[in-house]
Amino acid sequence: MRSSSDIKIRKRRKKSNPVLKTLAVIGTTFLSLFLIVVITLCIVATALTVYVIKFMENSESVDIDLYNLDVMTTSFIYAEDPVTGEQVEIHRMSQDANRILVSLDEVPQHVRDAFISTEDERFYEHEGVDFKRTFLAFANYFLHFWDEKQGGSTITQQLVKNITGDDKQDPARKMREIFRAMNLEREYPKDVILEAYLNYIGFGGNTYGIQAAANKYFNKDVSELTVAEAACLAAIPKSTVEFNPLINPESNQNRRNQVVLPTMLENGFISSAQYEEAINATLIFAGQSLDETTGEIVEEDTVIQDYFVDMVIFDVAEDFQKKYGIDTQEEAIKIISNGGYRIYSTVDLDIQREMEAKYLDNATFSNSEEALANPPQSAAIIMDYNGHIKGVVGGIGRKPNPMCYNRATMAKRSIGSTVKPISSYGYAIYSDYINWSTAFFDEPIEVVEDWNTMKKMKWPKNYSNKWTGQKYFTYDALQRSLNTIPAQLVDHFTPKTVFDFMQNNMQITSLVAADADYSAMTVGGLTDGITLLELTSAYQAFGNEGKIYKPISYYKVLDSNGNVVLDNTDNTYIQAIDPDTAYIMNKLLQTVVYGPAGTGVAAKVENVTIAAKTGTSQEWVDLAFVGVTPTYVSAIWYGYDEAYKYDEETGKYVPNSCKDIYYSSAVVWKNVFGNIMAEKDTGTAFPENPNIIKMEYCMHTGLIAGPSCTTRAEGYYKPTNIPGFCNGQHNGTIYNLPGGETIRVIEEESEETTPGTASTVDINSLPQ
Repeated sequence: MRSSSDIKIRKRRKKSNPVLKTLAVIGTTFLSLFLIVVITLCIVATALTVYVIKFMENSESVDIDLYNLDVMTTSFIYAEDPVTGEQVEIHRMSQDANRILVSLDEVPQHVRDAFISTEDERFYEHEGVDFKRTFLAFANYFLHFWDEKQGGSTITQQLVKNITGDDKQDPARKMREIFRAMNLEREYPKDVILEAYLNYIGFGGNTYGIQAAANKYFNKDVSELTVAEAACLAAIPKSTVEFNPLINPESNQNRRNQVVLPTMLENGFISSAQYEEAINATLIFAGQSLDETTGEIVEEDTVIQDYFVDMVIFDVAEDFQKKYGIDTQEEAIKIISNGGYRIYSTVDLDIQREMEAKYLDNATFSNSEEALANPPQSAAIIMDYNGHIKGVVGGIGRKPNPMCYNRATMAKRSIGSTVKPISSYGYAIYSDYINWSTAFFDEPIEVVEDWNTMKKMKWPKNYSNKWTGQKYFTYDALQRSLNTIPAQLVDHFTPKTVFDFMQNNMQITSLVAADADYSAMTVGGLTDGITLLELTSAYQAFGNEGKIYKPISYYKVLDSNGNVVLDNTDNTYIQAIDPDTAYIMNKLLQTVVYGPAGTGVAAKVENVTIAAKTGTSQEWVDLAFVGVTPTYVSAIWYGYDEAYKYDEETGKYVPNSCKDIYYSSAVVWKNVFGNIMAEKDTGTAFPENPNIIKMEYCMHTGLIAGPSCTTRAEGYYKPTNIPGFCNGQHNGTIYNLPGGETIRVIEEESEETTPGTASTVDINSLPQ
């Protein structure tokens, strides 16, 4: 018998299942991986949360108040409407951005709907980001559900990107954009965001904003756009080149008919009838018109801005440079163009249109085709007695391009005898050296011909190329435009004295030191010349009681907020000469037009009083005419742009003469300004001057006529310079010479001989 201790109890060992063992391992592995993923996701989520919080903290708010932002906007130039008297737009300025701000209530609902349907149909539903659209755009990028690349950005996001300029293609930028858009939606109502978007979005080139786009593409205000036109514009922003209707009209048409209008219909923004009408509409773009006879679209001529607009831009730019210390004209013009300024010009639109029409017509200048085979150029300008420029043309024919050369304001030329009233005669009357009936003798002076040998010559020649030695009174010498008498006056005062008078009193500031010379001060042979604008401005004094106002082309400039930045409304003047001198000079200049020997008789306009002076430079290189009427001062110039030309036969440069090519300067002036004066200046009169004394003078002596003087005429005299009385003894005549001097002529004149050669002017026949 075995003991229990010897008894071995053998337990049957359970056999292991390999399948279960494998499953256990897999389960453990997956559980571990799951835990790792959970832990990783928690870490990533935490990091992402920190990252997002950081972006939220760094995503600054976006200011979309375009009136407070430094937004480039279009500037405008205005003029007074001749009929209504209201200020009307005549030109728009833009360089970097042609943008015209409009409020949302000025934008028709169908225009708003066209952009919302195309760019962001759930605009009024989302809070800045359309996550559904963003996901679909992301998925389409990889899976290509749609042929076109789908944009995920909402209107709010597009606005954020455009205003901030943050458009780098990376996730960080997209995150910033999303949070900025969401912040924007919390700070601004939807309509404010939509208004900013419609004002900011680009439409190709430098055109930004719905108003500028409506103007550019259809020459319409945004309020006038049709559904089809709105769809056309809504098609552009996706690609401003590919869908530009002027560059790729077919692409634009396809997009508006296949995308814009269908989405508008689907969203209930337009009816089926409106859809069909818009689909079938023929669009007429700016610069086009519909020929009603043929039904075809006709391209119109492009109108280049006129010379007055150019002048205003240059003048405002110059004043900006002075006020703000801007270095260059180009920089100033760029600032003005992009600043949303409003410039109010002085132009008279009727006058400007008339002048432009005259300068497009060769008949203004000549009736000979042969004479116009190699025509000279011309310019004209007109202003009132406050210095307000009313019209300007800088060349004959169509203006070649914007901001081109303006011969009225930029060309410095010799001005011939038009210098005499603002130099020799003007100063001599001003200083009481001569009067209406001072006697002169047509004789030259002596000037140094050769400074090395001090050889002298007799100078100057008259237009007739001779000296008569005859006697002429002041008014007669001026109306005949004799050169010898001004030379005698300049010789008496010295060229430097007359130079100072021209420069300081008559405001001819472009003179150079070398112009303190006999030729320059006597016959206008200036070194560099002066502009037609400057010449015309100086002549203000003779119709304006001696005052010369600064010539201006604009009244004021306002910034985009309505603040005045430049102001010419209180234009300044200088008292160039006293009113008595101005009145006498005015009457003397009237003899140029109404005197029997006047060089400007061809300028007469019925019922219009004209004081004037003709001018011809040496060898007929320059011709000019300045006309002074009770309301305006105006002038024309003509000549070749190049004063000298190369002569191949002689191998020398010779004067580029325009003699006998055009009508006389008086005729050209009348052709340009005659209608203007007849319409606007008829029946007006120059201001009277009670100081001036009208008296009879002796036609023999120029002295105040005595009882024995049988040949007499009337003249005008300053109270400070009345000549003495004639004693009636005309044999061995004592003449009233300059400065109150007298001279007795030994040769006696018989009673049968007409004394002297002075022509008689009946001043009562002059327009009063």
